[in-house]
Amino acid sequence: MRASGTGRIRAAVSGRIQPGPGGVTRLELFLDLVFVYAFFNVTELMSANFHPVGLFEGFLVVALLWRCWASYAWFGNTVRFDRGIMPLVVFGAAAGIFVVGVALPVAFADRPGGLWGPLVFAVAFVLVRLVPVAVTTLAGLNTGDRPLFARRAWLPLCVTSPLLLAAASLPALLPDWPPVHLAQVVLFTVATAVDYAGLAGLGSRDWRLGSVGHWAERHSLIVLVALGETIISIGTSRGLVGDSPITWSVLAGSALGVVVVIVLWWTYFDLARFAAEQSLRRLPGGVTSLVGRDAYALLHLPMVGGLILLALGLKHALSATEVSTAGRWGTGSVLALHGGALLYLLGLLAFEKRGFNLVGRSVVLGIGLLLAAAPVALHAAALGSLAVLAACLGTAMIADRTVFARRHRRLHEAIAGTVRRVAVVRPHQLFLDLIVVYAFIQITVLVTRQPSPAGLAQGLGVLALLWWSWCLYAWLESVAPRFTTSLVRVTVLAAGASTFVLGVAIPQAFSRVPGGLPGPLIVVTCYVALRVLHLASFFRVARGDPALRAQATRAAVPTAAALALLVGATLTFPPIGQPISPLSAACWTAAVVVDLAGGYLTGARDWGIRSIEQWTHRYNLVVLVALGEGFISTGVALADTSISAASLVTVALIVTLLAALWWTYVGTDRVLDRRLSQVSTGPSGAALARDAYTYLHLLTVAGLILVALGLTTTLAQVAQRPGAPLASLGHAALHGGVFVFLAGDQLIWRRATGRFCRRRMLGLLVVALAAPATAALPSLASLVLLAAVGVAVATTTSLRAVTPPPAGTGGKRVGGTAPRPTQ
Repeated sequence: MRASGTGRIRAAVSGRIQPGPGGVTRLELFLDLVFVYAFFNVTELMSANFHPVGLFEGFLVVALLWRCWASYAWFGNTVRFDRGIMPLVVFGAAAGIFVVGVALPVAFADRPGGLWGPLVFAVAFVLVRLVPVAVTTLAGLNTGDRPLFARRAWLPLCVTSPLLLAAASLPALLPDWPPVHLAQVVLFTVATAVDYAGLAGLGSRDWRLGSVGHWAERHSLIVLVALGETIISIGTSRGLVGDSPITWSVLAGSALGVVVVIVLWWTYFDLARFAAEQSLRRLPGGVTSLVGRDAYALLHLPMVGGLILLALGLKHALSATEVSTAGRWGTGSVLALHGGALLYLLGLLAFEKRGFNLVGRSVVLGIGLLLAAAPVALHAAALGSLAVLAACLGTAMIADRTVFARRHRRLHEAIAGTVRRVAVVRPHQLFLDLIVVYAFIQITVLVTRQPSPAGLAQGLGVLALLWWSWCLYAWLESVAPRFTTSLVRVTVLAAGASTFVLGVAIPQAFSRVPGGLPGPLIVVTCYVALRVLHLASFFRVARGDPALRAQATRAAVPTAAALALLVGATLTFPPIGQPISPLSAACWTAAVVVDLAGGYLTGARDWGIRSIEQWTHRYNLVVLVALGEGFISTGVALADTSISAASLVTVALIVTLLAALWWTYVGTDRVLDRRLSQVSTGPSGAALARDAYTYLHLLTVAGLILVALGLTTTLAQVAQRPGAPLASLGHAALHGGVFVFLAGDQLIWRRATGRFCRRRMLGLLVVALAAPATAALPSLASLVLLAAVGVAVATTTSLRAVTPPPAGTGGKRVGGTAPRPTQ
């Protein structure tokens, strides 16, 4: 009888789970956003315990997180995450991973008050870790021998889980003695070793890849995520307050840090990412699985660990660039900075050797230069040591274009077909999107520094300009997809560097801090550089094509006017300590209006794009970027507080609300995608692409930024005073953000279908009425109500609505008047 019941459960579950991987689904990207926050907190853990034992503890946590992420990557390679009951499973796992990230700073030592932090971390991690194996076993989806798979997959977890729980409980049960802490670290170490031994013990029948392309893309995206985490660490090295003066040394250090990250990005995505996938596709089935396991699931760990250690070193370097903070820089900081880069290169070297049997000469050169320059770096100041690192890595990259140019060119020719086939959105485009994450975080800091309607308006004004600049770069690469030479890649990376420096100054975009450079001047200068760089690239793409060149000329007119107004706003800015003058405010407002109106001044015919797939992917990803900013910003609110039951409930509600908003957007975007495919020729298609994406998506992103601000305030308040009403700014931002997001979603729906969705309009009305009604209630009440409304609205999105459109539409051109650029 029992076996029969188990069989019915297994049949029901397996019937609602669809095996067989497709491309990387949006749910997998959503899951990665939560992992971003967890990896981000590892750097905070190491920074707070900056000694050998603390760094070793950080590496143990990195190894556990990576093993957990790799299990979900394999899970997504076996099961479709966007079918049947899997969305609910993934959202539940995301909530667990978010709790892991929140509890990560207290994984080894708890703070006074609240729940026992180490045990919260261990329980949440064990539950999240069990999900892939449990669902795979219950549904009977493993491809190997079922009993053998069960033993090999479950046995390590049955050993690891008790060890982690014992390690978490030990300090609470025994006195606070050094041997107790040592025993805790030993138990964590043994648990980690057992988990990886279990991975190595899985054979080709158990570790079978359903899709090589999916597997390679998942790992390339997580490397990008780790690079993005490094960018965020650079920007937040001086805290998230925004009051620290911006000096030339800060700007120089930030620029050198971005150069280091760009070079490391180039070492992976220029050749290794595509060569490994191409080589993996050509191997026999069993060998493919084993090489895929070794090269990706195992050898990507030192790369990701190296990037996290590098982020720690960059954090220390940027926080020690001033004379007053130079004492923070020492031997440990140098070892973290250069050791992180060295570990990354060693991992990359091993990955290239195992993945496609190549020893990269530039990688070997970079390792040799770092080792040779170690004595110089150890005796240099923070900025000097960072410059040495940038010089060593930059020299290795230049060597590929000079000394090793012939070999490098042959390798590129060998993988050209794979590059064209697998890359819908290019890695350098994703890299720019990751830098935008940091800029979005800084907009939240700007509003927090001035919690008033004026501060909110200033933050939205900066967001509008940042958004418009990003849209123009997205359009440029969409209209000229074949123009992906080194010049364009360098242009986009330079735009990313300018965006990052702009982000550093965003909290001071409307104020001048004593002792620092004028923030308004930095913001305007970087924005001018972004727009001039875009126009220069536009004219370069249009060379030899009169029609496209005429478009560039028409676009230059509103651009010049907007930039002139911004310069005027900076020149009329008041002295230190005084609020922004009416004239400067008027110039800023006019600049935003003129810049955004430029899309209509040039006409719909100038918005022709060539690839629906690339255009929609870019906007999908930037919405996910804004969603990720919500996770990071809200998690930071618990950085220095103890974990309480109310905090865990709030975390669950936050994940529920963000997941519901994201799922709502997915359904609307699929409707829009179908409509865009139907009207892909003529001015109507170009107008739809312009209106629904470039303009109306701004509302969804602005809504998510406001939601992040409101959630940050809510989580901080719950941690301190759970029963108190939410502060007025936080309450307005939370409700207003959800309202703006749903309003933007409805306008996109209306633009695509010609009508409004009644049930979603009802949800919009409930949010509007609930804002004043819940102002005096406890902070959790607003979050409960908004999460419930979000879930109700999200249920209007059926699985049918989020299925991909028919094949063959990805290459259609939107707007038939767009001419073909020449190279």
